[in-house]
Amino acid sequence: MSLKSFNSPVPVLQRTVVFTGLYLFVYAAFTLLALFWNERVRVDLRVNPWLATGLTALLITAALRPLEHFLSFVTDRFLFQKKYNTRELLSTFTHQILTVLDLQDLMEVTVTDLIRIMKLESAGILLHNKYGKEYTLAAARGIKNRDLRFSDQDVLIQHLGSSGQPILLDRRNGKTSAQNPLRRSFEKLNARLCLPLQIHDELIGVLFLGPKKSGEDYLQEDLDILSALSRTEAIAISNALLFAELSKIQSEIIQREKMAVIGALAAGINHEICNPLSIIRGECEIFLLNQRDNYYQNKSHEEMLTMFLDVMKKVVRETDRAAAITKRLSTFAKPSHRSMEGEVWIDKEIDEVLSLMNHDIISKNITINKKFCQSFPAVYADQKQVEEALFNVLRNSVQHSNKPEGLIQVTGTVEDNFAVVTIEDNGSGMPPEKIENILNPFYSLKEAGKPTDLGLFIVKQIMEQLKGTIAVQSEQETGSVFLLKFPIKKS
Repeated sequence: MSLKSFNSPVPVLQRTVVFTGLYLFVYAAFTLLALFWNERVRVDLRVNPWLATGLTALLITAALRPLEHFLSFVTDRFLFQKKYNTRELLSTFTHQILTVLDLQDLMEVTVTDLIRIMKLESAGILLHNKYGKEYTLAAARGIKNRDLRFSDQDVLIQHLGSSGQPILLDRRNGKTSAQNPLRRSFEKLNARLCLPLQIHDELIGVLFLGPKKSGEDYLQEDLDILSALSRTEAIAISNALLFAELSKIQSEIIQREKMAVIGALAAGINHEICNPLSIIRGECEIFLLNQRDNYYQNKSHEEMLTMFLDVMKKVVRETDRAAAITKRLSTFAKPSHRSMEGEVWIDKEIDEVLSLMNHDIISKNITINKKFCQSFPAVYADQKQVEEALFNVLRNSVQHSNKPEGLIQVTGTVEDNFAVVTIEDNGSGMPPEKIENILNPFYSLKEAGKPTDLGLFIVKQIMEQLKGTIAVQSEQETGSVFLLKFPIKKS
């Protein structure tokens, strides 16, 4: 339900009185200065009185129009702040708002820009929570209560959802054509205008605007512009919600892929852990058997203590070794959380990744050559994402190593503002026609009947999120080269 607003005579009267008062005051002061100047010219320079008066009149007349423009600017800009840049408002919504995909950033930018451009006291967005069946305050400025909640049955929500039209509170008498509960909803929001944010007749949110700093009503021109912009905002919010859902699904797919990889690594990890455990058991058994067979009966207390300490040192060392292996596996298995950015040293991450694949590397007789330039910098990124990207590329190289003596060369160089990691293997390679598909989801070079994987597709997605790139070069039966470019944060 839309309530049409009529321009109140009070702001117009205010503007007229203030403008007239300022104009008379400044013009009177200017006229006195001009008359004083006229007197000084006539007396000091002995100019003809009629000529001096004519020059003064000409000066006053010439300054009259610029003075009027100056006072109008001061009145509008600093006292009433009525005018706002319509072009800037339209540009903000049609060019900037639609490009923001982070939901919270989108709403914060919207509220901030509306207050700045339209010179409002307050503004905010209520967003629908489909699980709680309510509308909660998602972003706001100039609102004291940050825990505002409106149920689906609130009269304001019902009006906006059923009509699809903005509701304007008449500032002069504080009434709307709706009931008193609607007025109370406006008071909670400190709002004068509420606009529906709808997608396919579904009310996904409410954009509410507070009073103008000038104290003036919203005009029909404002309603026309803001109604169109609210539709643009609804589309932008819908896109951001879809993007957030897509990101969540993608993260879940990546996590499932990681767990599948961990299952494939289980045999190798088990072997890596069993080795130190076998050493621990062997050392302890030997010591206990020797003790049982009285092998130490001729040993002094100090010699027994020394042997016991040697066994304990070996136990601690091998326990630490097993713990380090399980810790690396546990760390890799944890889900990646966004915005956990910091300094990441890629050469160290490669060592961690290779340790997880140590069993496969040894069993396939693969030699790893790693060479990084001395000036190779840390990159500012999400450590988990970097680890996942490196793991999937190195795992691909290990899997496709089918020669008696496999070789994987990992080099690190600096190119412009990028840290470049090159991973080159001498494996089976691939024909040119398959290179362009290797980064697509579920594409695999494995034999028919064997499961496909998401490994290299995940790498592509991660590198895009990190603002980096991945490139592939390959020749059949010669090997493949993967180039990963990580952006270096500028100092």
